[in-house]
Amino acid sequence: MIKGASSKLHAPFAIAVLLLSIVAYGCSSGATPTPTATAKATAPATKAPSTGAQPSVGLQPPGKPSGNPVKVGFMTPLTGRLADYGRLQEVAVKLAVEDINASGGINGKPFEVVPFDTAADPQQAVIGTRKFIEQDKVFAILGPFGSGEVETVAPIANQLQTPMVTASSSKPGIIPNNKPWAFRYAELDENGLQVALDAYKKTYTNVKKVLIIGDTKESVSEYIVRTIFPRLLKERGYEVLDTIPFETGITDFSAIVSKAKGINPDGIAFNSAWPGHIGFAKEMERQAVKTPVVTSYTLQPGPFLSSVGSAGEGWVGVRYSTIENPDPDFQKFLARFNERVQAANLKIDQVSLEPGFYDTMMIFADIMRKANIGAETNLQQGRTTIREGLTKLKNWKGPYGVVSMSADNEMHWQQYPHIAKGGKWMLIK
Repeated sequence: MIKGASSKLHAPFAIAVLLLSIVAYGCSSGATPTPTATAKATAPATKAPSTGAQPSVGLQPPGKPSGNPVKVGFMTPLTGRLADYGRLQEVAVKLAVEDINASGGINGKPFEVVPFDTAADPQQAVIGTRKFIEQDKVFAILGPFGSGEVETVAPIANQLQTPMVTASSSKPGIIPNNKPWAFRYAELDENGLQVALDAYKKTYTNVKKVLIIGDTKESVSEYIVRTIFPRLLKERGYEVLDTIPFETGITDFSAIVSKAKGINPDGIAFNSAWPGHIGFAKEMERQAVKTPVVTSYTLQPGPFLSSVGSAGEGWVGVRYSTIENPDPDFQKFLARFNERVQAANLKIDQVSLEPGFYDTMMIFADIMRKANIGAETNLQQGRTTIREGLTKLKNWKGPYGVVSMSADNEMHWQQYPHIAKGGKWMLIK
């Protein structure tokens, strides 16, 4: 049974979530979740790898979980401007829950995820964090999504001594400043933009003078526009002509694009909170501006190309994963994920950060299984055990590949530059 859904969910959506959750999350009374027809056909029980030096080849024989559930929290925007992101993350989480419970749950107990809709609002994230920790009694938290939310709630998780993992926030400094309870399974903007800009320079060799355009109100975008873009562009020999700022929520980009035309740059470094990229790209096409654009992680989860069509042609960005990755674990996840996304009529250009949400839940489960954590385990003892397990995470093999936790409570792996061609994201090799 799904518990703890935010009151911010609209009634029709809440009912839909509840019905889906009965299938995917399982009941707190201990009933085994009944897979959908799609799940029966495409989602055989998977065996989570180990948090030790070598991936395990098997955990425990599949069995029917029963008894009181072992609970973790999951917060993401399911409504509002970032709902397109959150609903995709929810698909990945549900796949993990299915796999965990299909392989015996947590030491025979059902694995239950308690969701909360933040609507990308830091204050709602605060409410959700306190609810998870103080009312729902979860052992760990996955989320929240945005860096502004994480900046707000990571100190709370740290103060209340509950492990929190964000699989999407990319602003530097947040996690190291909130050790030992905050963790990140996402890459930093600076690291990703280095990959994107190197690929951009390789692709557009004639670009010498660049104009920075971006959202300077939203937390992570402001940092990229004001700090990261100027430094990394100059390091690569570009002349930065100027910066044109705007605020989150802008819908009319005509004046901004007109000003950019007047400056006449060779290239544009653009960043915005979602969905600013869409309005900007469409206005560029309307004004017949064909200047090549490079952008950051903030573009990767959303249905950008399916929304702008030819207006996105030639844009360069960076992603956490690529569909060209031949790794069997990734391809297995990709096939199941895409099928569920299609069945739910969700919009997506290409999978990118969603595997990290699946992986985080599998890591939680592996740590709890090894430590013999159950619903009756002392709550603070269980939380501490999970924190220690995350700290010691080494050579974990999941859809992204092999990852380990750094001394700063962060994980790093290969990033993939892409260019938009013919309505698809193509890997820049």
